[in-house]
Amino acid sequence: MKFIDSKHKEFWNNKYKEMEQMGKTDVYYKAIVYTLGICETTRDNFSKIFNLRTGEINIDSINGAYQTSTSEKVTRMAFSLWNRCNYDSEKDIENEKVSDKYNVSEIFCCSYAPYFYEGIKIRYPEYTREKNFERESR
Repeated sequence: MKFIDSKHKEFWNNKYKEMEQMGKTDVYYKAIVYTLGICETTRDNFSKIFNLRTGEINIDSINGAYQTSTSEKVTRMAFSLWNRCNYDSEKDIENEKVSDKYNVSEIFCCSYAPYFYEGIKIRYPEYTREKNFERESR
């Protein structure tokens, strides 16, 4: 697993211990915790964004005053990995207004892209394993 810096790794290690104690170490939990740990803003506001104990995202947190344009991308990526969310508020859900800010072209245009891919590998390990096509073609 790649970490962007030591704070990301420390955040992961601490949250993983919590996850283990709660018996919540499946790929969903691992992916959302890893992804929200990528940037300082989402780490600092983790409990406003995701409730580890109940396993609930706070969709309205995307509009939190603390969010930056980049931390919004991190939050959207995490939400997408958690439950394929593509809404920016509870009101948007009620009105069935899908946000185009969940598109790959919107989320991945930042320096966190390599770490987003790492989150994808955590969430979808069965589809992201590298294959040795040379050996398979023999």
